[in-house]
Amino acid sequence: MSAMQITEKPLPYVRLAALTETVASQPEVAAVVGPLFDRVADVLRDAGATPGLPIAEYDMNKHGVRITVGFVYDGPAIDGIVIVELPAVESAFTATHLGTMETIDDSWDAVNQAITAQGATAEGASREVYLQSESEDQADWITELQQPVTRS
Repeated sequence: MSAMQITEKPLPYVRLAALTETVASQPEVAAVVGPLFDRVADVLRDAGATPGLPIAEYDMNKHGVRITVGFVYDGPAIDGIVIVELPAVESAFTATHLGTMETIDDSWDAVNQAITAQGATAEGASREVYLQSESEDQADWITELQQPVTRS
């Protein structure tokens, strides 16, 4: 397996049709994300809309992990979901995780090590953009990891 390529780049503004939930700790995240995506997708489809690119945002704070999941969406408000605007970010470290979510922590560890090694500081919520996420076994999934950063 080749070394993961980690790059620094700006992130664009993104508008999502989404739902948010908070869990007490990181190990609880996996059980929440999939069902939240399913709920948002169902509401969009019931309203006649097509879900766009799936994105999750993870914000760790003193209350646990606030999880926002949704789909890129430029339509009107729909009952049952909220519109969430993820702001543009001047600088973020990004990497592409290939495969199952079971090993995504290893990829996040590599991103966080690169941030530290390059003298940056993680700032704000991280994002996962699910570029390819159709298969049930996740073997062919492609996920872009995005961590906004600041520099002193």
